[in-house]
Amino acid sequence: MNVMNEITRFSISTPNKIALKNLHSTITYEELEKKINQTANAFLSFGVEKGERILIQVGNRFEFIYCYYAAMKIGAIIVPINPLYTPNEMSFIVEDCQPVVYVCEQSAKNNIETVNKHSENVKKIVVLDDESEELNFGRYMTEQSGEYEANIEDNAVCQILYTSGTTGHPKGAMLTHDGLAGNAKTYSEHLKCTSDDIGLIVAPLYHAAAQTNCLNTMILSNAGCYIMEKFVPKVVLDTMEKEQITYFFGPPTMYAMLLNDPNIENYQFNLRIAFTGAASMPVSVHKRWKELFGFDILEGYGLTECSPVVSNHGPDGPIKHGSIGPAIEGVSVKIFDENDQEVPVGEIGEVVVQGPNVMKGYWNRPEATKEALRGGWFHTGDVGYQDEDGYFYIVDRKKDMINQGGLKIYPREIEEVLYQYGSFLEVGVVGEPDAIKGEQVVAYVTLKDSKGSVDFEDVEKFCRKNLAPYKIPKKYYVLDEMPKTLSGKILKTQLVKA
Repeated sequence: MNVMNEITRFSISTPNKIALKNLHSTITYEELEKKINQTANAFLSFGVEKGERILIQVGNRFEFIYCYYAAMKIGAIIVPINPLYTPNEMSFIVEDCQPVVYVCEQSAKNNIETVNKHSENVKKIVVLDDESEELNFGRYMTEQSGEYEANIEDNAVCQILYTSGTTGHPKGAMLTHDGLAGNAKTYSEHLKCTSDDIGLIVAPLYHAAAQTNCLNTMILSNAGCYIMEKFVPKVVLDTMEKEQITYFFGPPTMYAMLLNDPNIENYQFNLRIAFTGAASMPVSVHKRWKELFGFDILEGYGLTECSPVVSNHGPDGPIKHGSIGPAIEGVSVKIFDENDQEVPVGEIGEVVVQGPNVMKGYWNRPEATKEALRGGWFHTGDVGYQDEDGYFYIVDRKKDMINQGGLKIYPREIEEVLYQYGSFLEVGVVGEPDAIKGEQVVAYVTLKDSKGSVDFEDVEKFCRKNLAPYKIPKKYYVLDEMPKTLSGKILKTQLVKA
């Protein structure tokens, strides 16, 4: 199964039905099919072959969707990355996946040099809305035919999504056509989606959740998608009301900010499904939402390596606050001990997953793949338990990952940038509790010159050159000495108490 064949089918059966909409325009299923085919033919004209990588650094725009499906349709591998990534942040990804085509927005043109430097086989670079004839994405697309018949293997890798790993370097999860499409189709059935639904997509499309939970789920339901470029609470609320949105996904921080709007009680919504993941939803947010709108936010759990949906509450099942719900159809979830043996109900252990949605492995990382998929189960690194009703709960994370409003941030990357600044003897980056985002990035440091001082405004300027804005520490704490283990390792669990 793949999503592109369904789009082709809907372009014939419901050609005039709106597939995509934003503030400026609408695209029908017939038009979407044509745009995808034009983009596919453009990629082929660049010399892209099956299995080659297309790197895309584009925000929530229609062009992202055209490129996403077009790359898959020709048998290439799409590699979406955060539009905010700096050359420093994306250099490893480029070197690792060796893209032959790079598609970006004007705001990312400074990254072109990085792509050319770190990829040996670049065939074409195109930029959205560029005025030059050589780079203009639109010119290449409109020159192409709107016809293209896909010939792809459903079990082939179609996407690499990079996720932070224990080494500090991101790891590229290899996802397949049937894994992605099957996960979205199951999710559509789980939430009882229909062609009457209209989904609001404000979560970033480079992220697995926005792709599967939102875009692919709506498309496979023959429904409509309203695309927003960024999250602005009042604009989201106004759009929900005006466009009669029925289906919405956002991490808990989004719901907290929406409920904080002073006029929230005055809106008249048509929502029937609101769901969340990526971080734990505060019970107070759950209760406030239900008081206002009369239905529950459905909390679930997923990982990039699992396409991403693993479990979710359903619209008809019991709601258990604090739980991530039961496993969705076709996905098996167990709790293992340190010896990879299943533990009894109620006991805590590592969450492991098995199913067609699980990745084939990590790109160019055979040892990491072997470790993660040992015994035929994907080991998530998350610690949790299962109750007697088959509902799962996440109680902790094994790793030091910071979860800031659903954005997962690896501390070591930030620490290495701060070390590069040159004034710090030791650095420990951790997540500090935050009422809105769950966690915020903070840095504990000791100075090379113990009697000296540091201009932290200058530190922030340095970080902005090397890190996406959401990764930059919000606070700095200068310590005389770091808490450490006997072996000299910084005790991060004690930093927040230091």
